[in-house]
Amino acid sequence: MYHTQNGYNMPFLLLISCTIDNAIEKIPTPVTDFPEIRVEPSTLNFGVTEDPVSDVLTIHNDGTAALEIRDLQLEGAAFTVVQTIEDELIAPGESQELLVQYEPLNMSDEGWLKITSNDPSEEKSLVPLVGATSAPLLILEPTTLNMGFLLSGETREDGFTVRNDGTADLIITSELLMGTGFELTDPLALPQTLEPGEDTWINIAYSPPVDGTYSGTLWLESNTFGTITQGQIIGETGAPPQAVCSVNPETVAPLYESATWYGDQSVSLSGEITEYEWTLLEKPIGSEAYLPNGGANRPNFVPDLAGTYVAQLIVHSDEGLSSEPCITTLEAVPAQTLWVELSWEHSGDDMDLHLIRPGYGLNGSGDCYYMNCVGGGLDWGVGGDPIDDPSLDLDDIPGVGPENINIFEPEEGVFKVYVHDYPGSVRYEDNDVHVRIYLSGELAWEGTKTISGEDDFVPFAEIDWPSGNINPL
Repeated sequence: MYHTQNGYNMPFLLLISCTIDNAIEKIPTPVTDFPEIRVEPSTLNFGVTEDPVSDVLTIHNDGTAALEIRDLQLEGAAFTVVQTIEDELIAPGESQELLVQYEPLNMSDEGWLKITSNDPSEEKSLVPLVGATSAPLLILEPTTLNMGFLLSGETREDGFTVRNDGTADLIITSELLMGTGFELTDPLALPQTLEPGEDTWINIAYSPPVDGTYSGTLWLESNTFGTITQGQIIGETGAPPQAVCSVNPETVAPLYESATWYGDQSVSLSGEITEYEWTLLEKPIGSEAYLPNGGANRPNFVPDLAGTYVAQLIVHSDEGLSSEPCITTLEAVPAQTLWVELSWEHSGDDMDLHLIRPGYGLNGSGDCYYMNCVGGGLDWGVGGDPIDDPSLDLDDIPGVGPENINIFEPEEGVFKVYVHDYPGSVRYEDNDVHVRIYLSGELAWEGTKTISGEDDFVPFAEIDWPSGNINPL
């Protein structure tokens, strides 16, 4: 008897057994005859060749039943079956041959041959196909050369690296650059030969004649695959941004009024402004003032000392261009009639400013200093009238100042200015100490003394009011 398996008839022996209740059962005899495919070689490697080459692939039937080849499928553009098998049925112990050709298309090529058969254990057999060739391979880096952003009339040079990544000599026979604004500054000496692993440089100058966007193409002809290699070149040009800056108000009272540095009127005709770079270029000696964080505008700037503050604005655009600096100036003028400032050179040495009332001495109610005068607290002149009372508005311990004492309308008489080298912060080396005295908003006197040691009360000046005469001490 026969039954069908894998498309053909297989014999089997029918056995009949009887059970106790006389039931009849069929027991089929196991089928032991099957086809078995074997492909030789398991990988078809064509090695390294410059010319088309063919090789034989053998399909064996190592089984005990006929092997049916149902389909042959080839992948890989470099490979071709130039002679197929003669018969789709291969008897047990027999074989069929097919011929595969390899024609190099790249430095290395890969593919596969898929064989579909009636082998029950390996219905689809995959045979890798590999091949390589000894040939040059031109590599151009970068593939796109970005010359960036320039002003009209400016020139920038950059270029391409040409490298032979192949296994044979590369011969460049033609070089061509197309595109307005680009120029080959040192053309290759053609024909140019590069050995495997060797490289050379192609230098290109970018000189945009007018504002706009530029593009170009470098063409190289050689014996590489495809013969033509291209590299793209791009560049832009335009006007730099223009920084426009101001400060408002232009004059403020130090410590009591604030100003805003403005840069939002800056312009860029060919791109967008991406950064507003503010810098405080100048400030009075001893000032610890700094520009607030922000963007185009920097509000709430409070000068701590009287004098001149100079700020600079440079704007940067998304094309990588920067403006010329814009400079603007703020004047800090005391609103008080008497304004005394203190600063010193080296930190870690606590200096204290003292202003002594006419007819009084140190460290009492007639002495304005950190113990009794911070933000006011002393009643000088006309009792109950704060306009002639002193105020210590700035007191600094760890740094280099500044400190400040001021009176809106001082009483008549002679005031004295002292500096105390407070012993709470110890520094025995020399320290240059600066005092400035403003009368009615004008700098009337300034002086510097070198103080060393600790706990000294050093006189600086006496102020006669309302005459405005200042005598150094």
